[in-house]
Amino acid sequence: MAKTLKLSDRSNIAVFRALDILRQVNEREATGENIVRMGAGQPCFGAPQGALDYAVEVIKRDPTQGYTEAVGTPALRERIAQYYNDYYGVSVSPAQIVITTGSSSGFILDFIAAFDEGARIAVTTPTYPAYRNILKSLNLQVVEIESRAEDNYQPTLDLLKNCDEDFDGLIINSPSNPAGTMIDEIEFEKICLWCEERGIRLISDEAYHGITYGEKAQTALKYSDTAIVLNTFSKYFAMTGWRLGWTVLPLDVAERVKKLSESLFVSAPTISQHVAYKVFDYIDELDTYVECYRKNREILMRELPLANIPTFTNAAGAFYVYADVHHLTNDSEVFCARMLDEAHVSTTPGVDFDLTRGAHGIRICYADSEEKIIEACKRLKNWQS
Repeated sequence: MAKTLKLSDRSNIAVFRALDILRQVNEREATGENIVRMGAGQPCFGAPQGALDYAVEVIKRDPTQGYTEAVGTPALRERIAQYYNDYYGVSVSPAQIVITTGSSSGFILDFIAAFDEGARIAVTTPTYPAYRNILKSLNLQVVEIESRAEDNYQPTLDLLKNCDEDFDGLIINSPSNPAGTMIDEIEFEKICLWCEERGIRLISDEAYHGITYGEKAQTALKYSDTAIVLNTFSKYFAMTGWRLGWTVLPLDVAERVKKLSESLFVSAPTISQHVAYKVFDYIDELDTYVECYRKNREILMRELPLANIPTFTNAAGAFYVYADVHHLTNDSEVFCARMLDEAHVSTTPGVDFDLTRGAHGIRICYADSEEKIIEACKRLKNWQS
């Protein structure tokens, strides 16, 4: 009898429910079902037409579109460095920047470069589920710290100081997924300095920078020379399917990420890099997208209480609210499945983001058109009546 072949324990990770629900919605829509999407976190907009036209011209000039350098084209890295100077007033060298296949590959590269197997990385829950899954797949240990609603589901220095467990790294996400909340700038600076003093590597996921509705989010690079910063072209820049991101690194980390990228990913998609280079010419257009999200946010805040969902985060950024549905269910996964079946609205169960408290929460994404958001609210109100 043949022996059973083994599978690695590190690949035995939880399903990423937001993407699994996206798959279900795609399958249902393929059969003609009308679903309003408030599950997966992706803009309803695409890259500005001018950036797409530029890419077409690039392809006409050079149809081959071969590999770029593993760290990305010099032109794009210089453009991103200029963006940091213009937007944040922070000086970044192009040598610190590595272009990645989405920010997801950036996390893999950065975690391998900065941490040895078994290192302990802290996240504050509720949190983006891919952090937990990527860390496990790399044989890194996850330290989960429960954040509090009164702190906008963001870490505070006191919360970190009072953690019973030691950790080697800390992931911060502001504006956050799933709550859409932002960390106070003064608190952020304190956390950055505390991490440096204790030799804790700070990883700042800045994927939703640019999508804010009051004060703009600040980069960790403003306060720390040792922090690792990640960003993506998928959210503010509305290039989700182009699969492109970047990471800004201390030079010693950047050199290791370069070598890792050469072997693990070769390079990020070439044509996507051309689109990204040009997209910086259309910041004004991208800001009109943010205004659409702002209007959608206002609609949700007005209409959700009428759908018997009165308690949710007062999101200052991103395009999510995290809602408390404890009065409606003890199982957010079943609740979201019923909502999809009966109201034909997709949302994401809180257990994707918080393993201990998420049974009472759901994430609602409002990155679709205003018309769709109004329709979703109408369906939810009818469903709960």
